[in-house]
Amino acid sequence: MLAAAWLSLTANVLRSLLTMLGIFIGVASIIAIVAIGQGGTTAVVNVIESHAAQQTIEILPKELVEPGLPQPGQVLSFTEDDLQLVRQFDGVADVSYSVNGQGDVGYRGKTINANIEGGPSDLNELANFTVVQGHMYTSADWLAHRRLAVLSTSLAHKLFGNQSPVGQVIQVGGQPLQVVGVAVSNQFNFMSMFLGADTIYLPATTCTDLFPWWNISEMDVTIQPGTDKAALSKRLVTALNLHAHQADAFIDSSGFLLGLEKTIGTITTILTAVIGAVAGIALVVGGVGVMNMMLVSVSERTEEIGLRMSLGATQSDILLQFLCESVMITGCGGLLGIAFGVVASILVHALTPLPSVVSWQAAVIGFLFSMAMGVVCGLYPAYKASKLHPIDALRYE
Repeated sequence: MLAAAWLSLTANVLRSLLTMLGIFIGVASIIAIVAIGQGGTTAVVNVIESHAAQQTIEILPKELVEPGLPQPGQVLSFTEDDLQLVRQFDGVADVSYSVNGQGDVGYRGKTINANIEGGPSDLNELANFTVVQGHMYTSADWLAHRRLAVLSTSLAHKLFGNQSPVGQVIQVGGQPLQVVGVAVSNQFNFMSMFLGADTIYLPATTCTDLFPWWNISEMDVTIQPGTDKAALSKRLVTALNLHAHQADAFIDSSGFLLGLEKTIGTITTILTAVIGAVAGIALVVGGVGVMNMMLVSVSERTEEIGLRMSLGATQSDILLQFLCESVMITGCGGLLGIAFGVVASILVHALTPLPSVVSWQAAVIGFLFSMAMGVVCGLYPAYKASKLHPIDALRYE
């Protein structure tokens, strides 16, 4: 039965391929869309659950996380006194801070407005990027306020082209800085969609020297091994709030990040489902194409059906024959769509900053749905073929 169905389909290869095109596009789209959606959620989770983040307490001014109308006396920045206060607590291994903003970065007449991020020497772990040329600045550079910088790959290319920027001197805020490294992000950065990917990383101490009016927007507290992170965080936030004379001036960002993780996960899930449903329409359209092709096939092969019935084929044999052909078309289209969707997802991940995680569940569902479309859309043509009268079929011209 299967061999006969395969021979019938290969008798007109082009028509069979065009018929399965809708199924192919639908399944491939679902695989790729789900992969990109799950990849985006995974990227957020990886940032939040990274080892460096687990060993670091990030404290933020509450007004920066939950902004509203400006209030008298609101706290938007940490002070040196706040940093010294936190250093006195047991369980604290190190205290640093982060600042960020935007400014002009120049080199030999070229000027690019870029994101400027000042942070500790392990900023590459906290922000999840890798230095691919040169090296990251060190804690000694941070303490000494050395004027060093690490450029993102996009900013390095815009300023230096194919020339290596390591060792070159650039201008930031009108002051000279030496480039010591070039960095590439390890995951898709959602903020780069709005702020752009051109970024320069500096020691936070250097950044505050260049831009003393910028707020110290984040305190990074490295904890000692074995320390209860949640308990220490609560003590630090309480002490800082008492020191600032406001009950809720500062908060631990971990709760905010977990909430952000859930929110982004929910949004990506909804968007993936909606776009995936739209892609599923292609499967329905493809199913209609399969039904149309099978009806045409029944009409063209009426005489063949009559001949088979006269030789002893039953109505069930004829029904199964055409049903097998329909399921075989949609099944092959589904398998090709899965293969193309997987390849497309891998290429998207390799060639763009968009992450993608191929879901085997989506592949299985896509294949089963394509097979179901073959049964549903092939049932009526197969039933019509099985109900032909042998004599009438043999007389058909």
